[in-house]
Amino acid sequence: MAPAYPMLLAAGAVVSERRLDAVASERARVFRLARFYALVAAGAVLAIAVVVPIAPVGSRWWNAGNKVQDDWREEIGWQELVAEVARVRDSLSADERGAVTIMAGNYGEAGAIDLYGAAYGLPKVISGTNSYWLRGYGPAEPRTLIIIGLSRRYLERHFESVELAGHVKNSYGIANEETTSHPDIFVCRRLKESWSEFWRHFRNYG
Repeated sequence: MAPAYPMLLAAGAVVSERRLDAVASERARVFRLARFYALVAAGAVLAIAVVVPIAPVGSRWWNAGNKVQDDWREEIGWQELVAEVARVRDSLSADERGAVTIMAGNYGEAGAIDLYGAAYGLPKVISGTNSYWLRGYGPAEPRTLIIIGLSRRYLERHFESVELAGHVKNSYGIANEETTSHPDIFVCRRLKESWSEFWRHFRNYG
């Protein structure tokens, strides 16, 4: 609904202005205008309090905000996730390290790798989520992959070799999608089908 708000606010402003103009008493008009601005300010403060991540992690305010929307918890641990992926990369042989591909199951993980991965010399991530799918899997077919955000069962259907290589966690101990739904990091080799066929069905929306 977010794209509709500017139009709704503009329409509401027109209606409010007409109602103010219809008030005969200047004193009543000023009072209504002051009340209007107070309500707008209160709404803005409330929206900022539950949308903008300014509350201390784990505080009562932070926990209350997460009951309204769960985006805050999903922003926790990205740097640690990337550091763990880099550690897994460094554990590979020299030949595999130079040509490793990183694949993510959702846009949060993919964005984390692209945002923080350069500091570790990580390659750009590939993912089937949303517009990431359109970027493809690169000019060469991946051979060794570090994969986050996908289950072992899914990966074993598509790769001949699936090795558990790491785990996702965060120093705050916050339970989020990465730490509870798919905390494992895998190293996978030898796709069972062609990459073009796999990629055709790998697309998802989130």
